[in-house]
Amino acid sequence: MMKTTASNISVSLLELDLENPRLFHERLTGKEPKSEEDLEKSISGDAEFKALLKSIRKSGVIDPIWIIATGTGKYKVIEGNRRTTSLRTLLRQGIIPPEGVDYSHVRANIVDPSTPEKEIKLQKARLQTGKAVWGVFNVSALMYEFHHKDMMALEDIATEMQMSITKVKKSLKSYEMFLDYSRTSGDVNKSRFAYFNEAPKKVLEWVGQSGKNKEDYFDWINPTDGRAKIRSAATKGGLRDFAKVTEDPDALTLLREDPRATVEDALEVVKQNDIQKDMPFLQRILPLQANINNLTPEQKARISSEPRVMIHLRSLRSACDSLLEELEGYNRE
Repeated sequence: MMKTTASNISVSLLELDLENPRLFHERLTGKEPKSEEDLEKSISGDAEFKALLKSIRKSGVIDPIWIIATGTGKYKVIEGNRRTTSLRTLLRQGIIPPEGVDYSHVRANIVDPSTPEKEIKLQKARLQTGKAVWGVFNVSALMYEFHHKDMMALEDIATEMQMSITKVKKSLKSYEMFLDYSRTSGDVNKSRFAYFNEAPKKVLEWVGQSGKNKEDYFDWINPTDGRAKIRSAATKGGLRDFAKVTEDPDALTLLREDPRATVEDALEVVKQNDIQKDMPFLQRILPLQANINNLTPEQKARISSEPRVMIHLRSLRSACDSLLEELEGYNRE
């Protein structure tokens, strides 16, 4: 158990944490803050900072921050960079706090200086995981560091992060693929992480089948010419549609040979090659026919007493008769 004491600390004694796990992406791009001033600018530019600043201006800091003594008479913020920046901003602006609110001091949990660095990092993860501004990318990056730098077992990471081992493995695999993609393409935009973390299993299996597949996938998610072939992780023309394309050699050939072709174009080839993919309801005809043929006398009696079901069955019969008559006409032509 981590040893801590609680106290009110002067904001003037606080130093922001430049090693905060939220900065993983900035470190990956080589644009991480080099000073507290840089970090304050980064935090102040966050979309949610204004709402936090407004809340603290009205009510002060509600949840204690976490800090540790630096040995110089000051304290490094382990968790609470954004709240500390809010207080600093209000003090610089000379804002007079409401009655009962103090901007110059903040309630803090002071961590014992003898606490191992690894334990401090774990505490950062415990306090941050699940917060919207934390994000799945940073969580995955932190777990990657725990596993490869701190040599933590997957089971221990799962316990500390309060998630299943399966999810830990998936996150690590996704982050490893993202790093591979970034090194290969030079693209370090963390929004591309979703192409690995949210990819259907079928897509990831296809990518892993050959170096050519991986090369193509990296190329198709990278908008080097202003438009990626796979538009996004979730929308139309995204990964779910691409999962269908991976099963069709003709559709893949189109993507590989036509620079302008997108997943939506390739999906049209899939539909043309497989009528059941174009009209998925056709796959349910035989199971429905089997279910109808296997109805017991008791089930038939129950259906006969349901007017709405009888109407649906008559409508189905009429639709089938009309379709068969029209299709037979095509065959006669």
